[in-house]
Formats: sequence, C-alpha cells, structure tokens
Amino acid sequence: MTATHRRTLVKEGASAERAVRELRNQILQGRLLPGEQIRQEEIAEQLRISRVPVREALSVLSSEGLLTHRPHQGYFVTKRSAEELAQIGLMLGLLENELARTVVWPSDEVIAELRSLNEAMERLVDQSEWVEMVDLNHEFHLRIFGLSPLRLVLDEVRRLWMLADAFIAIDYATREHRRRTVAQHERIVKALAARSRARFLKSVHDHRESTDVGARAGMGHRST
Repeated sequence: MTATHRRTLVKEGASAERAVRELRNQILQGRLLPGEQIRQEEIAEQLRISRVPVREALSVLSSEGLLTHRPHQGYFVTKRSAEELAQIGLMLGLLENELARTVVWPSDEVIAELRSLNEAMERLVDQSEWVEMVDLNHEFHLRIFGLSPLRLVLDEVRRLWMLADAFIAIDYATREHRRRTVAQHERIVKALAARSRARFLKSVHDHRESTDVGARAGMGHRST
C-alpha cells in the first residue's frame, strides 16, 4: 500500500465519521423525518465529501437501526409502527428492571463518574445544540446497568436502545424534559451512593415512566 493510498483511506475514514455524526444529529433532531429517503449525492454535496464515505456512513447508521436499506431503492430514515415501539418499550422495561435489580453497589470513583456525566448533560440543558445529551444519557445508564452481572441482558438493552434512539430523542427537544432528566439522574446517583436498593429502584422506575418510548408509540418527530 502506497503512502498516498494510506492517506486517502485515513481521509475517507474521517469523512465517514463526520457523515455518521451529521446524519445522526439530523435524524435525532427531526430534520430528517421517519420514512424520508437519504440521497447520497445531496449528503456528499452538503458535507463536501465524496460519495464513498457517505455510503460507509449510511451502512453504519443502517446497522444501528436509524436507517433502513431497501434493495434497488436506497436508504430511508427508519419508520416504526406503534406496535413496534410498544414492543421495544415493553422489552426495555423488562430487561432494564432486571439490570437495575441486580446491580452491584458502585465505588466512590464510579459515583464521581456518574455525577460528571450528569453535569455534562446539565451544561447542555439550555443549549440549542443538545443532541450530545442523547449519547451522554446512554453512557450514564449503561455505566449503571454495567454494574449488573447480566452481560447478555445488557447487550440486548444496547441493541434495543439503538432501535429506539430517534424516538427516545423526541422529548429532548424541550428544555423542560432536559432539566427533568438531569434532576432524575441526580436522584438515581444519590440512591446509588446511599446504597439503598428501594430508593434506587424507585428512582429508576420514576425516570423510566417519564421517558417510556412505548408509551409514545405512534408519535412522530417534533422540530426544535
């Protein structure tokens, strides 16, 4: 492999990552709507990159469940039926309850990490560019659920969250929800620090009740 070829691969890899990030943000913010077709040439022109990294980005987002590929037609923003969302919500509720029930109490270092993640979310509450909160929310919850020994259950929760991402993000468009999420996270962390199983399970349950994707089955995107 020549040095020129290596530089081209590195450049295309960076461009693909940027395309993944930009398309994901557009989907989560509702600028690309469920069922909408993604046109490679338009994305390439918009980001001023070639179509090769765009195709790679589309493949990545398809594997995450945000896009659906239809043979001979192209890629479309995934559109889920009310029944599908209800099933995803049901499975997440059952599996997350088991993970919460079996967590091992965290160290002081982990508690500090969780507080740091929630503080990073708090800094975005009043910002117009809030999409990073979705990833921070994932990291916060998966850090907690990772305290459970149920590894296969955790893997399945990760997969289901990818399927529901665009719908979980709907509520983040409102500052009220962003503030409420940060406050509920703080209660969860305090319960963990106190090592109170009852308080912890109640705080997780209350948080889930206010963010249940299954309860919003059939809802579409709202713009910011």
